[in-house]
Amino acid sequence: MSNEFEALQNQWQTDKSSIESGSYDMEALLVSIRKKKSWSTRFHYGNILVLSLVLIGITAFFYFVAPVQEVLSRVGVGLMIGGLLMRIIIEIISVSKAKKINVVDDALQTTNDTISFYDFRKTIHGPITIGIIGLYTIGFYMITPEFSLYFETWQLILIDVSYIIGAIIPFMAVRKNIKKEIKILSEIIELKKKMIEEGIQ
Repeated sequence: MSNEFEALQNQWQTDKSSIESGSYDMEALLVSIRKKKSWSTRFHYGNILVLSLVLIGITAFFYFVAPVQEVLSRVGVGLMIGGLLMRIIIEIISVSKAKKINVVDDALQTTNDTISFYDFRKTIHGPITIGIIGLYTIGFYMITPEFSLYFETWQLILIDVSYIIGAIIPFMAVRKNIKKEIKILSEIIELKKKMIEEGIQ
């Protein structure tokens, strides 16, 4: 995710500088948009693949290895699996939205479509992703009471603490991506304003 946002940020900065220097090349912009769109789509497909493998792994674990029996635990597993499934659906929606950006439209329309898409992505990586991580975490700890029947206390503490440490990493990544997306969006909007001032269609 970080590489995607950095690449987009650098490209939009380059496009903005080109306009300001009077060397705006419409064909070059369309080519760069096509490349970004293709890369972005591949990235979303990669996310879908990774999340699907994690979903299959967790489902298999709780079905074959540790089939929990308590209602609380089953609800917890449901929250974990449901959160992953929701994130996969969101990535599929993102692919669909990205494909709707028509790079043969005029430059201003393409910019508007791109702003709309990354505004959607900002929302996804913000409250929605944080909410999904929250549900996943609640689900994980709902299983702890039943796990306490099968693990020693020190093992259970180790598992719970390890999860907290592991959860900090994706949380910080989400926060970092939110800031990058806001910056990217502000630059795209600035580019759009410049295009309007220059009368570029």
